[in-house]
Amino acid sequence: MAVVQISRIQHRRGLATDLPQLAAGELGWSVDDQRLYIGNGTVADGAPAIGNTEIVTTGSSSFTTALSYVYKGYLGSSTPIATGASGDFTRTAQQKLDDFVSVKDFGALGDGSTADVTAIQRALDELYCDTDKDDERARRVLYFPAGDYRIAASLKIPPFANIRGEGAGKTVIVQSASAPVAVFQDDEKQLYGSIGGSSATTPTKINIEGITFQNGSSYGGVSIDNATNVRFERCEFKGAYVAGGTDNTNSKGVTVRSTTALPCRDIIFDACMFTKFARLADISQDVTSVKFTNCDFTTALYGVIVGDELDGSTSGSTIGPKDVKVTNSQFTTIGLNGIRVKAQSGAADGTIGEVRNFVSMANFFAEDVGTNFDTVDSTVNISPAIQFDTDECTSIADFFDATQDRHHEINPIPEVQGIGYHTRAIKQATLNDNQTATRLLLLPALAGKSIKISYKMERSGNLRSGTFCISASTSGVAYHDDFIESDGDVGVTLTADISALDSTAGNETVEVKYATVDDSSAVTMNFVVTEMV
Repeated sequence: MAVVQISRIQHRRGLATDLPQLAAGELGWSVDDQRLYIGNGTVADGAPAIGNTEIVTTGSSSFTTALSYVYKGYLGSSTPIATGASGDFTRTAQQKLDDFVSVKDFGALGDGSTADVTAIQRALDELYCDTDKDDERARRVLYFPAGDYRIAASLKIPPFANIRGEGAGKTVIVQSASAPVAVFQDDEKQLYGSIGGSSATTPTKINIEGITFQNGSSYGGVSIDNATNVRFERCEFKGAYVAGGTDNTNSKGVTVRSTTALPCRDIIFDACMFTKFARLADISQDVTSVKFTNCDFTTALYGVIVGDELDGSTSGSTIGPKDVKVTNSQFTTIGLNGIRVKAQSGAADGTIGEVRNFVSMANFFAEDVGTNFDTVDSTVNISPAIQFDTDECTSIADFFDATQDRHHEINPIPEVQGIGYHTRAIKQATLNDNQTATRLLLLPALAGKSIKISYKMERSGNLRSGTFCISASTSGVAYHDDFIESDGDVGVTLTADISALDSTAGNETVEVKYATVDDSSAVTMNFVVTEMV
């Protein structure tokens, strides 16, 4: 006989608070929160425990108890590892997922069109400023998946923020308002001028990695305000400056803002890129220990400018930057100075502070640095790649491509000018046999320099060690060669004079020359040039 109807089986249903112990395999439906359960059965039947097991439905989206997670190790279930003292340590899926926090969990989209500033700020504030701000467990890494995040107000970065993107040019935050892309705040959400009020925790222990901060207007990238222990790694700061543009003190890739009570301290930029701001990095207010290492500076009027805003009276601008270092970095397409350390009137008599201990070391300055965006062979509009206008400034083993690339009949572009100490990398030269007044090297003589060439010469088994000292100005030169020789005379005479080369007034050049006696062999000379400017 054909089956025409199967009787309907009715399972338990009701409110969640009324859920009883279900029989083995019996279903129970909680109508108020739309969740489904099945009875475990008894231990005698083989169940691990008496109770009800929730079946995952859309009502179980929180995963608080619905799913469990046990770490298995890299071999998985085939050879699991022990996660607990006795047996496995089990966590819910919700707990596991909460190990990872994304701005998309707070509503940011990063689709290049949606206004994301509110969602991103909510994520920053909830993690680092609000209810659990004093609990270390709340200070999670905030992840920015690759995307184009559009904002129309400055993001406010709080203390203990740990922000990670997927890399420069991949995670991009784009500012459309007339404001920096990001500024700093304390844990009470107070901004510069009020930071630290009401005993708030000031910005500190902040780490930002793998993000492009891009400003579409003539404003800044990131303003580091009243902050200590800040690190940017593999970030990009990108503006709207076009090569050939004028100076704009609003257009700063990064800057620091201090107050007398709360100066900035311990700021690190590692493997970061700075591009298209009038000033790529402006470190002018009171700050101690700023380090740029392995960075790239390109397309700007100034690369790194230090001490420009000191005035001796404005809060945060009285002492000046101290211990600023730029190392292993490169500068390209910079109109004026790749590095500029400025002096302030009144600093000499102690009425205001001044930059202290600035070091530039092992940096590369391309041929288009200091040419005012002109060609490298131009004889006008030439600025030093490094301009030191105050004490305690040093350049060590920096390389200046413009000096090397200019035609030998054009004056070298000035490399380091002002008040500073510049040590070039070691070189080796071959001094040909039987020469008279032959050029060894050219050195800029702008504004006067004290030059010391430490050298070693070898010829036919004879060795000379010495120091060739030059005192040079635009009007003349004096020199002295002090050396000792072993075995015999190397047969070399060093001289120096001033050459006009391209006849540009004020661009006179020191020309170091050598003469060698006829010995049927060349001389090998290793030397290091040190300039006090």
